[in-house]
Amino acid sequence: MKKITLRIENPYERETVVLEDEVTIGRTDQSQVVLSDQGLSRRNTTFFRDGDECLVVDENSLNGTFVNGERIAGAPVRVFDGDRVTLGSETRVTIEIAAAQTARPEEKPVAPPPTEKPKTTKKNPKSEIRNPQSSGPPIILMVAAGSAVLILVLGVAALLVVNRFGLDKGNTQPTPQIAAGLLIPVRVIDPLGGEDPDDLDDLIASWEVEEDPLKTDDLKEIQSVSTTDATKPSDLNVSIEFFNAQRDKALNHGATGAEPAGLIPLPVELVGGNVSKQKAKLAEMIRSKGYKQPMDFADLAQLRLEGKFVGEMPMATETYVLDIGGSATGEEFTSFDFDTGVAKLTPDSPKYKILKQLADNFDGQKYDLNNPVDRKQMRIRLLRMYNKDSRKLFEQIMSEFYQRFKVPMRVTSLLRSMDYQISLNKTNSNSFKVSGKGSLPPHTSGCAFDVSRRNLTRDEQNWIMTRFAELEGRDHKIDSLREGNANACFHTFIYPDGIEPTNLNLSLAEIINSNSLAENFLIPELSGDDDF
Repeated sequence: MKKITLRIENPYERETVVLEDEVTIGRTDQSQVVLSDQGLSRRNTTFFRDGDECLVVDENSLNGTFVNGERIAGAPVRVFDGDRVTLGSETRVTIEIAAAQTARPEEKPVAPPPTEKPKTTKKNPKSEIRNPQSSGPPIILMVAAGSAVLILVLGVAALLVVNRFGLDKGNTQPTPQIAAGLLIPVRVIDPLGGEDPDDLDDLIASWEVEEDPLKTDDLKEIQSVSTTDATKPSDLNVSIEFFNAQRDKALNHGATGAEPAGLIPLPVELVGGNVSKQKAKLAEMIRSKGYKQPMDFADLAQLRLEGKFVGEMPMATETYVLDIGGSATGEEFTSFDFDTGVAKLTPDSPKYKILKQLADNFDGQKYDLNNPVDRKQMRIRLLRMYNKDSRKLFEQIMSEFYQRFKVPMRVTSLLRSMDYQISLNKTNSNSFKVSGKGSLPPHTSGCAFDVSRRNLTRDEQNWIMTRFAELEGRDHKIDSLREGNANACFHTFIYPDGIEPTNLNLSLAEIINSNSLAENFLIPELSGDDDF
């Protein structure tokens, strides 16, 4: 039998595993190979052998599994000698398949995983893998709950090559026959990748869902005057032609994808998976500054009208371009809160009146709330807002990047309302359903921004990692993480007061000490695993 070796590495760890049965890679002891890559799910990816073949299956992880750069899902995929599998934020697995050796291999195989009796039976993902050497009918891969002892006994008795097959919903072929007497391996894949749906930190990657690309046809130019000098035009007056030119520069200047060769090791400051500092700072803003976490677009409009915390950013400047709002719709505005959910707005409702006030004079622009085109424009503009105190460092970063590379930085998200964030998650099969108060997604602060890595060159990514590590580790001005694979962005939070939070263990409910504060600003309560 051929020897199958997995060479596993990331910036912090290297492991070699001889694959004899199957092995799962993840970030907790639910997996046989446990790595410190915080981009991994608890159970992320499983490799198993079928005779002399090696197959890989993604355990429905948040950040996915990629074979030679192509994301896999559902059915196990056969990999070959020399193939590279990437997972988590920084982990790479190189496949080596060689002829059988008579000498005992130096590497110690990973022991088969202990099998616990599941509380409930979970279905195996339907998949179909055919053995080209077999002329018999395909065999259905079944999920079988059983003890480890029973499986080992059957394994000794069977000692046969087991093919793993399945039936896709769209498969119109006759149902394959089940061959009696063969060992049917247990394969229970958690649809959440082993994640806790009540743990916001555990699932934070689902908050960083990328928006749809912004279409030029959806943009409208703004014609307004400066708020400080009525004789001058506003800096928001950006032509669509200029926006297109800047975005084209950002997208098309030699980048080769999110993982170009030659990237420096990921600085420890940018290791993702936990945004407790960002959540703590957002809680501070709510507690001591009177910031109102926006639940819906009416709340964003209120923040815009007040002008205290956030301000609208130009959709493009010499140093950056805001590719934001592609998922905004022209649907009627609604309200949202965790108690009542989504509700229609009537003309006499307070939130409708807030939207109407802004629509009548949106920096000199007038919008019609009965017009879907105008509603979409309002949404796009509200999503281009950013914290006024964080803006100075934001613009400094953009300027430094531009001075170094002469290319504007493409920013893909700024401020989001809770309902908009949830609407993005609906298109992400790995995201979790927010079902209670207390969620603190960083983008609802107005202090967070994302920069897509797919259109950045190696040198640009290396500069960003180095600079952001300085701003976080040395200067304590930001909290940043480098997200891998599916999200492929630098997610960064700029502390508006320039001070890194130190108390990361209080719940938001515990720091609220005023009923009037909670009443005036609709501060959500925290309970259980949602505590930061």
